[in-house]
Amino acid sequence: MRGKGMVAYCEHPDFLNNVVLPLVGVSFSLMILLLALFWMAAQFFRKAEYESFVSLEMHQLLVSALLVMFIFGAAYFSCEVAAGFAGGDMFEISSSYLSSINNDIAVRAVLYMEGLKMFSQYWGSMSFRWGASAWGVGAAGFPSFIVIERVADFLLMLITPFAASLMVQQIILETIKGTAIAFVLPVGAVLRIFPPTRDAGSFLMASALGFQIIYPFTYVMQSNIVPKIYEGVLGEKTLDEIYRERGWEEFSLIAIFEKGLFDLQQMLVAPVRSLSILLLQALFLPALSMILTISFIKGTAKFFSQKLG
Repeated sequence: MRGKGMVAYCEHPDFLNNVVLPLVGVSFSLMILLLALFWMAAQFFRKAEYESFVSLEMHQLLVSALLVMFIFGAAYFSCEVAAGFAGGDMFEISSSYLSSINNDIAVRAVLYMEGLKMFSQYWGSMSFRWGASAWGVGAAGFPSFIVIERVADFLLMLITPFAASLMVQQIILETIKGTAIAFVLPVGAVLRIFPPTRDAGSFLMASALGFQIIYPFTYVMQSNIVPKIYEGVLGEKTLDEIYRERGWEEFSLIAIFEKGLFDLQQMLVAPVRSLSILLLQALFLPALSMILTISFIKGTAKFFSQKLG
C-alpha cells in the first residue's frame, strides 16, 4: 500500500522532479566547479595539500551522491513499511488517536466536572433559618457541597492544560507531516554536499527520517496500548448529554442521585481516573516519543557525517 505520509513526493511527484532534483543537481555542479578551481590552484601554486584536499573532497562528493540516493530511497521504503505495519497513514492514525483521547476523555471530564461544580454551587448555597432575622439561627443546608465544589474546581484547573497539550501534539504532527520529507530532507541533502555544512546536513537528514518515521510510529504504538487502559471510562453519558435528552427536572435528579453528587465512585474516582489518563498522554508518552526520536537522530546523524572510507 502507499503511505500518505510521504507528503510532497508521493502526492505531488512534480515537486521532486521540478524542485528537489534541480536543487540537488545544481549543488553538486557547484561543488564540482569549486573542486576544479581548487585543482587548478594546486597545479598553479604547486601545493600538495590542495591536491590532497581535492582528492578527499571528490571522494566525499561521491559518497554524498550515493548517500543522497540511499536516504531518499530509504525514506520512501521506510514510510511504506511503517504504514503497512500501522495499517494506514501513520499521521492520520496518530491524529485520530489524539482526537479520541481529547473528545472521549478530556471533553467528557471537563463537561462532567463543570456540571458537578454547577450543582455543588447550587446546593451549597442553600441555607435554613429558624427564628426572627435578628435573633434567629441560620445554618447551611448542604455544607459538604462547598467541599465538592472546590474539588471540582481544582480538577478542572488540572484538566485544562492537559487537554491543551493534546491539541499541541496534533499541531506538531501536522507540522512534521508537511515539512520533514518535503523540505527538511532536501535541505539536509544539499548541505551534506559542501564541507563546511556537512555535519549540519547530516543532522537535518537524520532529523527528517526520525520525525517522519520514528516519531509518528510511537503514537501508532500508543494508540494500540493506551485504549486498553481506559476501556471502562468510555460509554457513559455526560451530564450535558443527559440534559439535552431529558430536560432540566430529570437532569437535576440524575445529576444528584445517579451521576455522582452522593456517589464517591462517580464523584471523585471517575474524574481522577480520567485525569490520570490525560496525564499519561499529555506528559509522559510525548516525552518518551521524543526520547526515542532524538536517540535515533543522534545515532543516524553520526553515521551520515562520518568519512565513510
